[in-house]
Amino acid sequence: MTDQRAVIDGLKARWRTHVQMLGNFDASVVGRTFDDLCTSYSEKHRHYHTLNHLTRIFDCLELHGEEIGDPARLAFAAWYHDVVYDPRRTDNEAKSAERAMKELDALGADNALRSHVVQLILATKNHTAGGRDYDDDIFLDADFAILGAPHDQYRQYVRDVRAEYAHVDDAAWLNGRGTFLKKISAAPRIFRTGIFEGEYAEQARENIAWELTALDALGGRQ
Repeated sequence: MTDQRAVIDGLKARWRTHVQMLGNFDASVVGRTFDDLCTSYSEKHRHYHTLNHLTRIFDCLELHGEEIGDPARLAFAAWYHDVVYDPRRTDNEAKSAERAMKELDALGADNALRSHVVQLILATKNHTAGGRDYDDDIFLDADFAILGAPHDQYRQYVRDVRAEYAHVDDAAWLNGRGTFLKKISAAPRIFRTGIFEGEYAEQARENIAWELTALDALGGRQ
């Protein structure tokens, strides 16, 4: 509980900073929206797409902050990109974008920011296709950076994602996950931007190779 409280407190500080970019000082709207976001990212069926995932995204974006031209767009894309998440559905990105549009309007975001955030959220449905510009690609890479995390963190990510797909049997998981990983590993590069490719790609390929071997072993036991 203490760790979770610390995570929420850290995110609240970031939320206040981000909302100030919009010039919104309506404490009731700002507070209620933050609480609703925390509730969404704390749903019981989530194991990876949680408040910890949000923290990792912000850590990554802040680490590469000098590369970012439009920090408000990336900040609010981060807050809302997985706000609606149900592994059984295929419209999570669209639903998340709808909620972002509505809540950013209430927070006073202008039309251009809302539009760019929505476009970026929709782009997370297919990371390899990229976004509209370099800022978008930085965000997509930050969301994908877990692939290049240290191996113990990657293993925990795999366990968490599998738990989110507990409704899928092993055969379907092997097929879907294996297809996803093979598509990524077959590409000439994993990340959109040079800075992420240089920093994370080598470890990402090692992690993916390990997981594909593990999936093959699981398939052989079926």
